[in-house]
Amino acid sequence: MDRQPVRRRRFYVHGIQRKYIFLSLVPLIISAFLIVVFLFIPLDVLLYSSAAPAAKTAIVQDLRALGFRIWPAIFLGMIISAFMSVFVTHRFAGPLYRFHQVVDQMAAGDLSGQFKLRKGDDLVELEMAMNRAIESLAGTIQQAKRPLGDLTHRLETLLEEIREGSGHSLEKDLAELSQIAQEAQTALARLKVARE
Repeated sequence: MDRQPVRRRRFYVHGIQRKYIFLSLVPLIISAFLIVVFLFIPLDVLLYSSAAPAAKTAIVQDLRALGFRIWPAIFLGMIISAFMSVFVTHRFAGPLYRFHQVVDQMAAGDLSGQFKLRKGDDLVELEMAMNRAIESLAGTIQQAKRPLGDLTHRLETLLEEIREGSGHSLEKDLAELSQIAQEAQTALARLKVARE
């Protein structure tokens, strides 16, 4: 059953986006600082120097004109940069958000879902690798479930026969049960877990 990709209306979905908003704003803040240092401070120094009153008036007009043009442009650039960084980072923060959801499902024992990304998302390799891992793990568990179900059923039947005093050969039944348990153990042997 192929599910449609989840469409989210929120663009801020992962904490990593905050980092990239900051990283996109830093160059603009440094640029604003450099503008102040190299443009406004020299004009300010000239204003308070022993320049002629006409020159001071011209400097004040220049400062006002620059301020009215530059500061709104810098602040507008910062706002646009912040929004663009949220939008751009959403293409990889969204997959991280979805990855977290799928891993939580797996930790809860649900291997029925798939890791599905939206068209245009980054980290497509993660989608393919995650789906291969889910399929492999689910296949291994299915391989182990069948013999374990058979083993449980056969043990219950054997116990019932023993209670009834049936004259079956226990050795033959136990050999069959051992074979079924071995099948389950072989299927589970594919999984590597940390040693206790």
